[in-house]
Amino acid sequence: MKRVILSAAALAIGGFAFAQTPQTITPIVQQTSPTAAATVGGNYSDIDQKGIGSDAKVQQQGTANASFIEQTGTDVANRNSVDVLQWGNVQPSISGHLNYSDIKQNGAGNDFMATQQGDENEISGLQNGLDNAALVQQGANTPQQAENNLAKVDQDGKDNYAEVQQRYDDNEASILQRNDAVAGVGNRSFQSQVSNPNQSAGQVAIGEQWGGDNNEAVQIQDSGSPALGGGNHAEIQQGDATTEATGAFAQQVQSGATNEAYATQYLSSDESFQEQLGTDNKAVVEQNTGGISSGGNNLVEQFQDGDRNEARSDQNGNGNTVNQEQYGQDNFSSVKQRYGQDAGNMATSIQDGSLNNSVINQQSHGNMSMVDQTGDGQTSLINQNNPTTGAAAAAGGYNNATVIQRNANVALTPQTRRIAASKRHTF
Repeated sequence: MKRVILSAAALAIGGFAFAQTPQTITPIVQQTSPTAAATVGGNYSDIDQKGIGSDAKVQQQGTANASFIEQTGTDVANRNSVDVLQWGNVQPSISGHLNYSDIKQNGAGNDFMATQQGDENEISGLQNGLDNAALVQQGANTPQQAENNLAKVDQDGKDNYAEVQQRYDDNEASILQRNDAVAGVGNRSFQSQVSNPNQSAGQVAIGEQWGGDNNEAVQIQDSGSPALGGGNHAEIQQGDATTEATGAFAQQVQSGATNEAYATQYLSSDESFQEQLGTDNKAVVEQNTGGISSGGNNLVEQFQDGDRNEARSDQNGNGNTVNQEQYGQDNFSSVKQRYGQDAGNMATSIQDGSLNNSVINQQSHGNMSMVDQTGDGQTSLINQNNPTTGAAAAAGGYNNATVIQRNANVALTPQTRRIAASKRHTF
């Protein structure tokens, strides 16, 4: 990745020009459901259950199998349950290939588990109601290669949980959770994708949560060291103008090279944690995207270990905090904090290496900035009470800025390095 390093003067003129809209990948669209006639060479299963306390179990081995299960009606005390297994070794003969599983559950307290081994398989799960749970597993240890698989989970209701685990490479996972309930309890999602060296193209994970407070989304993409792969894309979006939500939690952890992580949170009291280990990675967080000047109390922590990485945080409102840590060479960090009239914002940038660049822009008053850079050829730019339209902010002053730049050979105590800025979180 080629980067042009601008002078301090050019950066100052640019003001908030570093804003970038996160790249958006079109949500995964499931293929048209296959029919018995379309699965030549495979088996076909269709189960339809109505009522409460029903169980469905399907096991299919081989290639081009199709399974359809629909359950309607249940309550939390009498749950419906689904268990689907489609399996077969990819080598030495083609098996565990081109299988399809479609699961639909309507009611409260349902759960399903779907497992596929092999390549080019698809799982689609839909749950309507509250307190539902979904677990999707694609791939296993050798000899299941588990490439080019697709998993899609759609949950409509509150207090639901969805988990997708994918192994090997070039898989895609999408979790969509909608909460239409008044004062609904938040939903939780977890996506884990682990790549191995064989044809290690990037994985894609998309997590969307609309409505309800205290939603939680975690995405982990592990490609090992940069030599083993990367090119992963992770995207979390929590809340929008029509489904306002507060208290959201997002965590994204990636290893390898050329990874991208984007997190967008709409209102206040949200937390976002990003950790990237490797080179040429990019991490972006946007919070309080509704642009509400009085909202805030959001937190961002970004941690990158490697060279030529980029971290960006963009926050609206008051009482926000950004902590950024970068270790390596030729890294770039950017913080933008708008408003701050009621309570100032805080930004911390720690860079250890050489040829690193830190930019912090803060509007209004009562803000605090701290930059600590260790190594040669570092650049730091802080703009406070920075205008948005060429005029001074309505309320300014009482800001505080500290910049520490030291050569690595100088016997000064550097900032304490945390093991990782990202908060380790388990459900």
